[in-house]
Amino acid sequence: MLRRNKVRLYFFIKNFIRGILFFAVAIVFYKVTFSYLDLSGLKEQIPFDLPSTFVFILFFMSEVILGVIPPELFMIWAITSKPLSSYLFYVISFSVISYIAGFVAFLFGKYLHKTWLYEFMRKNIIGKYERKINSYGWLVIVVAAITPLPFSATCAVIGAIGFKRNKYLFYSMARFIRYAIYGFFIWLAHPF
Repeated sequence: MLRRNKVRLYFFIKNFIRGILFFAVAIVFYKVTFSYLDLSGLKEQIPFDLPSTFVFILFFMSEVILGVIPPELFMIWAITSKPLSSYLFYVISFSVISYIAGFVAFLFGKYLHKTWLYEFMRKNIIGKYERKINSYGWLVIVVAAITPLPFSATCAVIGAIGFKRNKYLFYSMARFIRYAIYGFFIWLAHPF
């Protein structure tokens, strides 16, 4: 195996394992919280039934601004405060919104490419990685899409260095895989 392929594989496996560990901790926390703690009093004090439009807008803003709120929390909101029959709709909606938010960040990066800020960042930060990101860009996109790495920040950097739009759109579809897996495991962890 070529050294280049070994580096790619190591990068992918290392970040994938980090993502799995993060997700495992989140699922265990969720399972323990909803199985062993009585949250019925808390549910009466704090309204979890927020309007869906508000949650979608909040999720979009969070995804565009470096994924401030983990998507798993939105999935947990959907499974706990909405009818179970609509859970799949919410998971699909969140994945589409996340995909669109990543594309918005990508376009923002494309815009940054033409500004003095990018030249400054290229000179001081990104420059030494630019060639590697061009070579491994697809892998960086897939790893950020599947793991808890900041997807929108990755998309903005990928856009700023001039990664091709069609390739970006194709590789970022891995985001749907993450939402399918996470949504499924949150469904399994939910106490019915």
